[in-house]
Amino acid sequence: MKTIQNATPIDYFWLMLLSAIWGSAFVGIGYALSAFHPLIVAFYRILIATLVVWLFIWLKRLPLPKDRNSWTLLVLLGLINNALPFYLISWGQQYVSASTAAVLLAIGPFVALIMAHWLTHDEKITPFKLVGVGLGFAGVFILFGEDFFKGEHHSLYGKLAILIATIGYVSSGLMIRKLSHIDTLVCAGSMFLTASVWMLPFVWFVPFDSAALLSAPFLTILYLAIIPTAFASIIRIQLVQRTGVQFMSQVSYLIPLFAIFWAWVFFGSVPEITVWVALAMILGGLFVRKIK
Repeated sequence: MKTIQNATPIDYFWLMLLSAIWGSAFVGIGYALSAFHPLIVAFYRILIATLVVWLFIWLKRLPLPKDRNSWTLLVLLGLINNALPFYLISWGQQYVSASTAAVLLAIGPFVALIMAHWLTHDEKITPFKLVGVGLGFAGVFILFGEDFFKGEHHSLYGKLAILIATIGYVSSGLMIRKLSHIDTLVCAGSMFLTASVWMLPFVWFVPFDSAALLSAPFLTILYLAIIPTAFASIIRIQLVQRTGVQFMSQVSYLIPLFAIFWAWVFFGSVPEITVWVALAMILGGLFVRKIK
């Protein structure tokens, strides 16, 4: 596993671009759910991304990994980095707004901080980072506490699903660093391929209207597959392998803000006050954890 490098200005550019793209994904998922089952949204998003990335792998004649350890990791990553998170986020957004889903994803850096402290040699925790973790989880408690006291079980379960997806993303980020010897396209394509295989047996058991393939929601799935999935995942893998999990996790500063912005632009949606309070606490925690 390669030692992480200091981030360059171009790394920050890609980080900003990823934030804008992933922020739009939450809005896109919400719209796609108006016509498709959550599992269908997640599956077609991954399947189409698989075809796109493997087309480039074939055109560039890139070599595939031949060792068992790499493929074992890729199969596992297909599950925890793509199949499960994509489905859990889609399922959760049936009951949770795009803005709230993005805010929950912002807890990722705190989970990454705790896991990286124990599992890596170059990303250790400090007292300020510990305070930041406390603020971040306090923000999450606000989001969950609202549903708990109001008895809104569907919203509570939706938020819990998205939180589990976030943990999956963070866990996979730590594992991706172990695949730095594999070409980025091959790494992304292999994860998408194995994720498609993981999900295929379950797709047959959910309703699907073939006429909806000509609808605007399906065009949204195409967008989700090509831009926030295929294109963005390639950038993410490169950044994780080069700059580490904690740098990559900084997208969480901006993803919620972009998600709120896109939801307002396209649907005129404005988050509730509790979402703003939770976001302020999480972003405050993210700021404190950067103090050395």
